[in-house]
Amino acid sequence: MLIWGWGRKSRSRQVDAAQALLVNFAYFSLFFVFTVTWGAKYALARVQEDGSVSYRDLSPEQALTLGNGELPAPTAWQRFSLLGLLVAGIAAVGIGAALSTG
Repeated sequence: MLIWGWGRKSRSRQVDAAQALLVNFAYFSLFFVFTVTWGAKYALARVQEDGSVSYRDLSPEQALTLGNGELPAPTAWQRFSLLGLLVAGIAAVGIGAALSTG
């Protein structure tokens, strides 16, 4: 049974009929529930007249401007849930150790 995974994911937000704002990010997951993400890279995807798609890398500032203040991004759960699980585990061990020595 696979209990962990890693790789790259993406999210998109439609800018207009021919353009979409993309964000690609790396992730690591545990039990497919608890994840941590990093390394967001933004791009603009544009459909050409012949039907092909072209991509242009963007800085976060350019992406924010094109997205009218909204960026496609991983959710807070996707970004920090593995770190929250780690903090909760450390707190549980610390509290258990404090109670057992008292």
